[in-house]
Amino acid sequence: MIKVIPVSALRIGMYIAEENAYWIPSKNRSRAGMLSQQSTIERIRQLGVAEVYIDTGKGLDAPEARRLTDDQLDRIKRDREARRMRTENRHAGKTSAPGAPATAEVASSGSASTKAKAPKVPLEVERQRASAIHERGLELVDTVMSRVKMGQSFDVKEVDGVADSILGSLFRNENGFACLTRIREKDTYLLEHSLNVGVLMGLLAKSLNYENDVIRKLIAGGILHDIGKISVPDEILHKPGRLEPDEWEEMKRHVEYGYEYLKSLSGVDPIVMSICRQHHERLDGSGYPAGLAGMQLDRFGRMGAICDVYDAITADRVYHKGISPSVAMKRLVESSSKELDRAMVYQFIRCMSIYPVGTMVALKSGRAGIVVQPNRVKQASPVVRVVYHLQKERFLEVEDVDLSRPLEEDTIDRPLEPSALPAHVNMMDFF
Repeated sequence: MIKVIPVSALRIGMYIAEENAYWIPSKNRSRAGMLSQQSTIERIRQLGVAEVYIDTGKGLDAPEARRLTDDQLDRIKRDREARRMRTENRHAGKTSAPGAPATAEVASSGSASTKAKAPKVPLEVERQRASAIHERGLELVDTVMSRVKMGQSFDVKEVDGVADSILGSLFRNENGFACLTRIREKDTYLLEHSLNVGVLMGLLAKSLNYENDVIRKLIAGGILHDIGKISVPDEILHKPGRLEPDEWEEMKRHVEYGYEYLKSLSGVDPIVMSICRQHHERLDGSGYPAGLAGMQLDRFGRMGAICDVYDAITADRVYHKGISPSVAMKRLVESSSKELDRAMVYQFIRCMSIYPVGTMVALKSGRAGIVVQPNRVKQASPVVRVVYHLQKERFLEVEDVDLSRPLEEDTIDRPLEPSALPAHVNMMDFF
């Protein structure tokens, strides 16, 4: 019988099952087998895996083990078959499945990509498609949270469907969705934050060359990571000022509320559970709810923490003025000395750039514009769509300026906040 156990419960004599063994390097001769050495168990823990699948018919059982539902087993088998077919296609020199990167590796390899592939679709075209998916995603999150509020369940496949659509958009032109994470309304923070974290998880996972099915699960995990906040009283959740100690303790319980709710549903993948449970944990043990530290945090929980922090600190809220993406990147680096995974933070910065798509900037020339194409190699020299002159206070003829061109003399002077522009100027109108 296939069961799932926390990695902390692994011991010699257990049989690792092939199901959901995406974290085992593809170069291994087998993705299943008996655990016969403690060193093997330690290596598994070092991979940052939260849960492992075991076959109790071939090895030891454990009190902590729980059975998988038929739906979970069916999904695992479908994912495994899809991976097998992609591998065979690559070996045969055929084209990868739609949306799959040609250099995709299994999640455990975590090989980071520093070069951005040329988009398959122009930004203007993909932004329209991404906008439609974005609207559908917000409607889904709103529906899910309403059902949670009323104590009802929802079909996890609906979230998977939106995650699949986001995944497709990211592979057509990731900038189409990336720019939408900069469009916010204070009154819908929780909806937009949930969807944004899903998109950011997808961008980060894509840069790490994870397989498509893993990226989809990470996107779904980001969308559902804060689902427990719906169970926090509104007067605490939407309080405009600083929370009192007892209110803060209640706010922190949203992680447990969300985790317990997801446990009650069928078909929720362990990756989604891990992101929900660990996105507020910190490497130095200062996080919550369990105060996990170091290797107790798995890879996906570490990714969730970074994406959650970045989106939260760049958002305008009732009690918090959002900071620019470039300043947020510096904050992440500062936090990586103790709280956040340093290597993962730098990978996040590489894939997003210090001037992500949608960042408004002021140039040395006095012109203002919005970043429409990051530069992965020369991060301070993206492509900027110039539309306004700050000193002359007038619109300019729209022009895309590639700051990395050899003869280009203009440079970025500073990130620009929307408040620095006249009220009638909305940079996002020029995407």
